[in-house]
Amino acid sequence: MDFLWYELDDILHDKITFVVMIAKYKNELIIIRNRNREVWELPGGRREEGEFIIETASRELYEETGSIIFELSPLGIYAFHDSYGMAFYAEVEEIDELPESEIAEIRLIKSLPEGLNYGEVYYKMYERLDLVRRTNKGLKTYKINYMDRSAKYEF
Repeated sequence: MDFLWYELDDILHDKITFVVMIAKYKNELIIIRNRNREVWELPGGRREEGEFIIETASRELYEETGSIIFELSPLGIYAFHDSYGMAFYAEVEEIDELPESEIAEIRLIKSLPEGLNYGEVYYKMYERLDLVRRTNKGLKTYKINYMDRSAKYEF
């Protein structure tokens, strides 16, 4: 599969339809299992109408992992099956109970395992995170308290 990254200002953000996150908690990677699928995945999901993309990432991270306090850093935009997604890196500080959702369970692991759903995409995300860190591009970071619904985040 060809995989093409775009910088954050290369694609209009209203064209981005989904998010995926490399999320870490206490130095371990968070993976999730959807009730309707047998395979493990990284947290992410579809953008709802009217959301800023940072709100989509925040909502999906909360809904799929119970994360309530975290930092989100956008890594870039990529094309996948004729649509655009934004990849984020998340450092989670606090996890609450998993809300009622489509997620059956979450797991904390040391590194990205083989056999994940959309696995190739996830490995490309790790390569992108490594590239951003090595080139000292710096990650713009947004501190999120999901329970503070009055806060507004956009970029």
